[in-house]
Amino acid sequence: MMFGNINSSGAVIDELENGTVSDILLPNQTGRVQKVAVDIGGSLAKVVYFTTTEAGGRLHFQAFETDNVEKCVAFIKTLLGSREDSSDPPVIMATGGGAHRFGDLLRSELGAEIRVEDEMQSLTTGLSFLIREVTDEVFTYSQDKPMQFVNAGSEDPFPYMLVNIGSGVSILKVTGEGQYERISGTSLGGGTLWGLLHLLTGVQSFDDMLEMTKTGDNTRVDMMVGDIYGTNYDKIGLKATNIAATMAGVYRKSLGKQYSEADIARSLLYMVSNNIGQIAYLNAQLHGIRHIYFGGYFIRGHPLTMHTLSYAIDFWSKGQMRALFLRHEGFLGATGAFFNDETRADDAQRARRRRHPRTRTYSFTENFSVAQSIAGAESVGALGSLDRQPAALEALPQLVDTSQHAYEPDTVDLASNVDQQTYWIQAMERNTRGLMQMATDGTLPYQGDLQRMQAFGKLYLRHLRRLREQPLAYGPMSVRALLGLREQCLHEVGLHDIFAEVKRRETDAALRQLPQTLAAADALDSADALRLLVHNVLAGNMFDWGASELRGEIADGELDFAGARDRITWQPRFDSSAEFVRKALDAPYRRAVVFVDNSGADVCLGVLPLARFLACQGTTVVLAANSRPALNDVTEPELVGIVGRVSAMDGRVRQAVEQGRLVVCGTGSSGPCLDLRMLDERLVGQCADVDLVVIVGMGRAIHSNYRARFACDSLKLAVFKNQMAADAAGARIYDALCLFETGISAEQAD
Repeated sequence: MMFGNINSSGAVIDELENGTVSDILLPNQTGRVQKVAVDIGGSLAKVVYFTTTEAGGRLHFQAFETDNVEKCVAFIKTLLGSREDSSDPPVIMATGGGAHRFGDLLRSELGAEIRVEDEMQSLTTGLSFLIREVTDEVFTYSQDKPMQFVNAGSEDPFPYMLVNIGSGVSILKVTGEGQYERISGTSLGGGTLWGLLHLLTGVQSFDDMLEMTKTGDNTRVDMMVGDIYGTNYDKIGLKATNIAATMAGVYRKSLGKQYSEADIARSLLYMVSNNIGQIAYLNAQLHGIRHIYFGGYFIRGHPLTMHTLSYAIDFWSKGQMRALFLRHEGFLGATGAFFNDETRADDAQRARRRRHPRTRTYSFTENFSVAQSIAGAESVGALGSLDRQPAALEALPQLVDTSQHAYEPDTVDLASNVDQQTYWIQAMERNTRGLMQMATDGTLPYQGDLQRMQAFGKLYLRHLRRLREQPLAYGPMSVRALLGLREQCLHEVGLHDIFAEVKRRETDAALRQLPQTLAAADALDSADALRLLVHNVLAGNMFDWGASELRGEIADGELDFAGARDRITWQPRFDSSAEFVRKALDAPYRRAVVFVDNSGADVCLGVLPLARFLACQGTTVVLAANSRPALNDVTEPELVGIVGRVSAMDGRVRQAVEQGRLVVCGTGSSGPCLDLRMLDERLVGQCADVDLVVIVGMGRAIHSNYRARFACDSLKLAVFKNQMAADAAGARIYDALCLFETGISAEQAD
């Protein structure tokens, strides 16, 4: 069956014999292939290809063993059969040694022009692209602190060192875009481990070799410091458990070591990884570089490999450096080959203009609805495809994100809080089954057939199973991540806006009530009116189909606007409305951005009347809405229509629109939460001189951005509509959050 741009026939979630979930695949996609790049190394061939979709486009990743290169060629041939433009001969961007070795094969089998890209250039281009574009791409790893994610894209990444571990090892120093040199390398790489283990154990598969290391004990093979000294050698910082000599323990009869093939495998893995780590540290020290990235398909998300490299860097640098890893580590070369021509075009345009403008007018976001393990069941994470967004995504200019006040969009880290993690996964499971039941019984009048909803349910519930087993598989686990993944799964099966009819119906009802709401506020003095309008925003925010506690009442029509306002409770610690009212009336703001939430009563009876009041005070108000649907959240196109309808019935709104003091803009996002580092550049342009940031809704102001600080004044308005979220904040369910904060000065931010 065809769902949107995806053919879901044959869709599977690979499951291992022990019951753990591996890859979630929807293999029969129908997007038109626009461009293909391949990186053929000594061990593996990696393919990166781009397909166009209704929403823009998608970057995909696939890998094959080089020994089976014919499978890789057959796969590319299939891709070329669905090219967007088949009038001209296809062009394949190729890099790696295999681009030369297998060039004739590629040309003859594919009938394509093979455009060979420099391998080192491709590696650095690929890494720079992933750091810049993919949130939570970079992480550190150790056995006691697995997968600690690093926001490497928030600062200038240069200079950095890339240690690319394939069959051999290349070490590159990168000082800027396209500026690199190979400063070192070693022949002791992944191929060394592969070859020695094959000779010593006869194992054929690299994954089987890594599997062997899990049960091995290298102390049965290696000579340890304790074997020599009987204890630690504290004077020079060596523990008894440190390796003194690889495999030297087997010839010392007095040690009486008995060993297995698994012990040999673990010893050799330590040998190769430790040596690479030491060589990397020495080069970083020599060149004064602190950021050391490890890439190449040798790593493959393997916990023991990453732990060993991390330990080596930490040990030799005395804790001053960290080993940095990437989730798309094996695809650096192929990704770079894919983008090299764009990078060259960017460089040429910058050279002509001499002002270094941003020439790329789009960004990528990761989509985990179709996800695969980095490699094998034991890999610590997974990688998704990359969806191209129609505009560049940038940070809100007023967002404070410094070493003293680092911005973290998520309020609760579910991976480190088992109780919260269990609750939210179970809550999302209940929520999903509830959506499916609403679709079945007709409570949710959506455009789509029941099979699509069932396909969504199966897909999303299986993702939740994976996250229960591997909480960090898709990056940091948070409520924002779970909600965003749900929307991705809905869109993937072609359910792009399941609440469209609900939103239309609720908006019509709210607009009928709007004149009465406006009249009530207009009859009051400014202070009382503003207080009422703030209360109305919170009352409107109760109409949230994503809140399980309220969904039944909303669906049955039992919750009205006055009743919603009366149910809200107030605690002094969450209420600074008086301070906001005083500040807003003493010195009206020049320009405000309001991040809106739900359609219907929320935006019509809550947000728009508040925006109208501010506009009448002389404030230019930018209403920022989702660019694409998420549950019953209002979207930018819908909000433009709503503002137009309100303008027809209210002169003050009409005047504000005509004078450019009420503007609607898309955020660039499509989820119930908000990452303020990733906003549509057009919205960011509208926010250049904003002196008030208003964030509305539980998803945007409680689940995310609860701790966000700004260089200007801010107001967060939401209701705690979930018991667990309330408990985490020390609130009660249905408590109001009206948090007003003055801006942080530059001195405070630094």
